[in-house]
Amino acid sequence: MPEQQSSAPVAVYGATGYTGKLVVAELRRRGLEVVVSGRSADSLARVAADNGLPSSAVRPAPADDEAALARVFEDCAAVIACAGPFLQVGEPVLRAAIASGTHYVDTTGEQPFIKLALERYGVDAARAGVAVVSGLGFDYLPGDLLCAVTAEGLGPLRELRITYAVQGFGATRGTMHSALLMMGGEEWEYRGGRLAKAPLRQPLGETADIPGLGRVPVARYPSGEVVTVPRHVHTQEIVSRITAATFAPHPRAAKAVPALTPGIAALLRTPLRGVLDKAIDRLPAGPPEDARRAAAYTLVADAVPANGSAARRGVLRGTDVYGITAVTTSHAAQLLSDPAYDRAGALAPAEAFDARPFLDALGEHGISYEVA
Repeated sequence: MPEQQSSAPVAVYGATGYTGKLVVAELRRRGLEVVVSGRSADSLARVAADNGLPSSAVRPAPADDEAALARVFEDCAAVIACAGPFLQVGEPVLRAAIASGTHYVDTTGEQPFIKLALERYGVDAARAGVAVVSGLGFDYLPGDLLCAVTAEGLGPLRELRITYAVQGFGATRGTMHSALLMMGGEEWEYRGGRLAKAPLRQPLGETADIPGLGRVPVARYPSGEVVTVPRHVHTQEIVSRITAATFAPHPRAAKAVPALTPGIAALLRTPLRGVLDKAIDRLPAGPPEDARRAAAYTLVADAVPANGSAARRGVLRGTDVYGITAVTTSHAAQLLSDPAYDRAGALAPAEAFDARPFLDALGEHGISYEVA
């Protein structure tokens, strides 16, 4: 934790959502002052009351009203944006944070939005003297930092491979909406030392060796590390994969996931996506607490040096995908709120924060990692 803390509050936009409520509770657990914002004044008032916040902490504002959002943020040290899908509603919140001189982080898992934030807003953020750090939840801060510590001291890499294995995961409505948007949209790969659009077709027959699971089928994953890690690790290629069983209705169906993905993506570029979005709106907001806490994950980073020397592997383990998102974003906002914080611009997680101390601070929240 920083030795000094700003007296300015941290704003949470989208505070009435499933993840937003967890973020507000975590900030309050840390003893921080909080401003809650979003569309509904009544819903925000209930969140404030549940967390012992005064009525002055309730500041409603529409997601598309940048002037109103800037007024919400103007006396805050940092804003944590939790409202998505970010490709649809995220940019005005980001712009308002910069306009008000407020550090910005978000919970997005949308690779194209992270790319947009890094490429479009770096100059403005640097000029305003604020940090813009996108994708700071479970996806993808732990993976970005794990890649940084795994590659440390190896020199230029031929390949850096990040693999996700998630078990027992129940998605929120917001995650489902974002997933539909991503599956039907653009996906990026990092190959040959540059970003390039990924082909619709998935690589078939790939497997990965995951500690505790053995060798299992994997599918290409449009993770944030593809666009963030090359900013701080010199590598020719980033390979991002996820265990196919994460998306399979039954373990025996896992091998079929890569083959089916292109067809699903094509369907989601039709009016079917709108139908599915409406169906998602009728589902529960997210998993119950016991199921949420039970979700387990393993992240594996494999760094292969370009000079032919021995590869290095980093492994990170934890539970509770949404719970750790509240922790990572709150810890980031707390670090940004330190008056001594002096980094600015659109930054990858490992550019905005020192990787090892941040990962070490997650230990008390069930995160463990090792590099060998």
